[in-house]
Amino acid sequence: MKKIAVTILNQKLSADLLNPKVVKKYQTEIDKVTEKVNDTEGKTDEEVIVNQCEAVIEMIDNIFGKGSAKKVLGEETDLLTCLQAYFELTTMYKNQVVPYMNKEIAKMKAGEK
Repeated sequence: MKKIAVTILNQKLSADLLNPKVVKKYQTEIDKVTEKVNDTEGKTDEEVIVNQCEAVIEMIDNIFGKGSAKKVLGEETDLLTCLQAYFELTTMYKNQVVPYMNKEIAKMKAGEK
């Protein structure tokens, strides 16, 4: 399987992003983050921030492998950085994967490897 390199917060990560299982995992992780972002009732501001950042950290590690979130976010992080990473993750296919795929298809049509 071919891994595709993407950039999240200026850090290169790679995964088999066109594998159906990985795409399903990606969507599941998006849903988990959305659920945690909306799960604020009865929680302190600190708990909300921790839960939201943890959801993004888990998403990165679950898609790109353990330790990937630390590479992207650093040893310590904050909500704004996590939200920036999440935005880049949610636009990753449109902005990075699809253009890569189109380039590869064009090469194939031109008879290149």
